[in-house]
Amino acid sequence: MAHEVESMFSANRVVPWHGLGSVLPGYPNSREEVLTAAGLDWQVGEFPITVELPDGTKIDAPDKKGIVRITDSSLLSIMGQGYTPIQPYELIDFALALLDVDEFRASDGPPPILFESGLSLSEGRVNVLTCKVPTDIRVGTIDPVELYLVFVNSHDGSLRFGVHATPIRVVCMNTLNASFKTAQQSWSCKHTPGATNSISEARRTLNLTWLYAEAFQREMDALLEQEYTRRDFEKLVRDLFPKPAGERAPFSKEQYGMLGLLESSPTIGDDIRQTKYGAFNAVTEWWDWQTRFNAGGPSVEEKRTAHVLFGKAKSHADKAFAYLSRS
Repeated sequence: MAHEVESMFSANRVVPWHGLGSVLPGYPNSREEVLTAAGLDWQVGEFPITVELPDGTKIDAPDKKGIVRITDSSLLSIMGQGYTPIQPYELIDFALALLDVDEFRASDGPPPILFESGLSLSEGRVNVLTCKVPTDIRVGTIDPVELYLVFVNSHDGSLRFGVHATPIRVVCMNTLNASFKTAQQSWSCKHTPGATNSISEARRTLNLTWLYAEAFQREMDALLEQEYTRRDFEKLVRDLFPKPAGERAPFSKEQYGMLGLLESSPTIGDDIRQTKYGAFNAVTEWWDWQTRFNAGGPSVEEKRTAHVLFGKAKSHADKAFAYLSRS
């Protein structure tokens, strides 16, 4: 899974895992600053498509058009005539309208929208802006979780124009995979002339985000409120991650690893260690961070990201969450 970063910024001195792009000391304070820092200060144009045959004959393709980045004449895609391009700056305009912000530039104090990152991916074909939602939740008033809105646009039809809500755990990414019903926290539409005007429809995403935050907190609080002993956790690791046949030790390497994290991981506080929430964190921390990857190909960071978001780590996290929720 390549990072495919053409340009980007990360705000508030947060260095991205891949180490690419610009790290800003604070948050961008204007539309222009967001676009420039993200490398999205350009526009696309639509141009007719003509095919030249080997004999020199030229044939027009009236049902197609080329989507070209004007600044460097890069052909981003060839799309049908029904496709309406959405400019990079329209991501910001859409965010402002969606969050009911009249003026982005702040004369004093922080800007009204805290843009955490902006990216141009896949040679400009995909544009992304991430902003922090002005609310947070705490699992049992202990573990802070922040919410982000991710605005996405593509110039090649690979992604619909849309906005997606995501919770991020501040201490680590252990609970990222506890996210559920993700599709209900997303809104997207086709690239049509009225796409960026669908504010009222998209605002339902925000309402769902608040509901999602409440549901997420209830689920995590439910785990936190239930005592879970070491013996209980031993049963979990045996049931979900059985040791290989012929293993003579009481536990396998993976089982010992998860048991050790539950007892001593610095990311699992003593006040949550003997709860189902602590047990869930021990499982996810083991599979997120103790997996080793072969050399070659994408970087270890890229492999780990794919592993956590889409691979075995996510599968094991989902399995542990379901087990703890019903047991």
